[in-house]
This record gives sequence, structure tokens and C-alpha cells, in this order.
Amino acid sequence: MDDSFADRGKREPEVFLDPIAASSFKGRPIPAREFIDGFEFFPVNEVSYLAGMGAVGKTTLALQLAAAVAIPATVAQVTHFLGRPVNRRGPVMFYSSEDDEYECQRKLEDIAAAECFDIGHLSKLLVYDHAARLDKALLESRKQRDLTETPIFKALMAEVERHRPELVILDNKAQIVDADELQRGIATKVGNILGHYAKLHGTTFVILAHPSLTGINQKTGASGSTGWVNTGRANIYMRPPDEKEGASTDDYNGQLRPDDGRRVLVVQKANLTQQGRVVNIQRDCGCYRCTDKPKRADDGIGRESKAERVFQKLLSQWAVMKNELSSSPEARGLYAPSAFFRNGDREGVSLRELERAMFSLLQKGEIENREIGNGTRKRNRLFFKLKS
Repeated sequence: MDDSFADRGKREPEVFLDPIAASSFKGRPIPAREFIDGFEFFPVNEVSYLAGMGAVGKTTLALQLAAAVAIPATVAQVTHFLGRPVNRRGPVMFYSSEDDEYECQRKLEDIAAAECFDIGHLSKLLVYDHAARLDKALLESRKQRDLTETPIFKALMAEVERHRPELVILDNKAQIVDADELQRGIATKVGNILGHYAKLHGTTFVILAHPSLTGINQKTGASGSTGWVNTGRANIYMRPPDEKEGASTDDYNGQLRPDDGRRVLVVQKANLTQQGRVVNIQRDCGCYRCTDKPKRADDGIGRESKAERVFQKLLSQWAVMKNELSSSPEARGLYAPSAFFRNGDREGVSLRELERAMFSLLQKGEIENREIGNGTRKRNRLFFKLKS
């Protein structure tokens, strides 16, 4: 018998790839990046992590965010998380594998009292209490590097499809993933699976994670394979303000560490916003409040126009000297914002502001990328747009 004929039924289904020509991007509007919260911690329709040691307050903080998103717009036109308006409103699903429904109720009642809203308005916040279950895992590995969706996961995704939540919070990573966290392949698959459903159903996943005591990096909150951080679009680390690398969380100069409720939120990884940002918060009346000094109402007014003026001034100076500049970061020393930041009279304008100014001027058509050179020396360089 022909082997090819015998194996025909065992073949993998044929896959057809559908490439997109980059030229089709020309003139196509780009949707603005969106975040669930006003601090730009958690990007919309992505998978993010809120990490920190046990008992640091992650669940309370997550329920604060959940409540702010879930309160109907008919009840409050604007709701806040840590003092800033949330950007998305709608149903929220909270899958709890540690705190039972009564503990969630205690936390939510404290939050409602502190934030002055009626807990009876949280009909769109759905709590899934699996604290007492033995089979609470959503994803499990039966073989090395293999990962399967459990019946609970499939049931939960059916709920996601049914309710179309803006936000799904999974508490916590150690309970929902029954697998070896040291395996990069497992970590990557978890991120890929949840990322698929985030895009499929238009929802945002936030996974709470408290690292193991072994293999933990106290500065980043990471444990296990780096794949856990790499597959998430954001990783927010919640810690006490005086946490030191290698220090015990329950031992402070031989005594129990005094806890005044202060915490620090550190943006350890951010694909879509500024990395390394620090937000200081403190527990007050059962919920957390931001203690950072708020910006003045007029702070930043005129900064964008100033940055654009400075960028144009420096571009003119470099044009006189016939120095080539590029709008591409890959051009290294010729990348205009970096060159201006290092070597120009930038009048206090930051590198990020120079970058934003360049893209704004390109979009407005006041500057342009123009092709120069011939043959293998052909390249794109930055110029003022020629007036017709």
C-alpha cells in the first residue's frame, strides 16, 4: 500500500497564512492605545500581572479596580481607581481560588464604605468562588511542556463569551495553573492561551501572582521562568516601601515588621506605556489611596507646542550643518530625538517629549521622510516638508 495514501488521514490540517502588505497601512487610522485604569497599568484586551508577596493587599487592590469598572454608568458617570477615573466600564468577572465569597464581601463592603457607593449597585461584578474546590485549576500540565484547558476553564470562557466582561481578574497564578512554573514553555503557553481569549472576546485579563520564596527576585516580584513576565503586556509589582532584596516579609530587626499600610506599585514591565514608574499608595479605611502629590491643573500646558518648536529649531540647525537625521530608532546615532537630546539646546525638553513632537510634526505634514542617495546607498532621512 502506498504510504502516502495510508498516512493521509493522519496528516495535520493544512494551514493558510494571510499576510498583510505594510503598504496598506498608509493613510489607515490607528486606534489609540487604551487602558482599563487611569494610571495606564493594565492595557485593554491584553494579559497583565499584578504581583507581590502574600498578604501585601493584591486582592483588595484588584477588587477596588473591579468595583470601579463594574459600577453602572447610570449610577455614576465617572468612577475612580486610586483617585483617577477608570477608562472602561462594564461587567467584571472575579475568579477567586483563595478568598471565599464572604471574604470578598468583607473587602467589597469596606471598599464601598470608603469610596461612598452602594454595594447593591455591583450587579455587574460577578464573583466565582472556587476557594473550597480541590480541582480549581484552569490550566494543567499532564505531560512535560504540555498544557491543557480544564473543564473549569472551558466553563469560565463560556461565561466570558456570555457576559462579555470588560475585565477578568484571576486570583491567583499558583492556583489556576497546575504546572511547573520553571518551564518557559508552560509560561509562554499560559500567556498565549489567555491572550487568545482576550482578543477573541474583547476583554482584559489581570492575573494576581505571589511569588514563591525560592527563585524570587525581590526587586521585580518575578519567580519561575521569565516567560511569565515576557508573555504579559504589563507586570505591576506591589510591595512595602522598605522591602529589601533577600529580606523576610515577616522579620524586621528580629521583630514582626510594623505595617502602616503603605505600599509601592512599580511598573516592572510595560510594552505599551512607561516602564519603571512608581506609584505610592496607602491603606485607609479598608481600601488603598494614592499618596503621591497630584499634578497641578496647569501642569504640562504648552509642553507639546514647546517640544514641537524646539524640535523644529534643532532640525533647522542640523540642516544648516548638513547633518543627516532619521526618524527611525534603528538609525542609532542618526535618530533625531536622541541626537537632539544629547547634543542640542533642547530647553529642558525630555527625550520622550522630543519623540512625541517628531511624530506629531510628521503626522501634521510639517516634516517628512525623504529618500536620498542611489543604489545600495539609498536611505530615508528627515527634512522639513517642501512647500508646494
